[in-house]
Amino acid sequence: MTTVTVYRNNRNPHKYIEVHNDGHYHNSVKQFMFWKENFVRNELGDRCLHRWKIADLKVLLADYTLVSDKAKKKIKVVNFLKIA
Repeated sequence: MTTVTVYRNNRNPHKYIEVHNDGHYHNSVKQFMFWKENFVRNELGDRCLHRWKIADLKVLLADYTLVSDKAKKKIKVVNFLKIA
């Protein structure tokens, strides 16, 4: 079962990453920018999931903090509205 966790950058409050873990030690990362005032979500890069080794992922997550479940739901609603 895949779990998705969202982290916010410590230096830039608009910058987020989604970490997808498929339960078999495969970690994939997608980076995006999100503005609460305008409800805009821009995915960065090629908009694809990229696999990371756990050691490299821990170094990356040192600059990020975990987003609460309530904030995560708001981000997903905005993502759904963008697609529809």
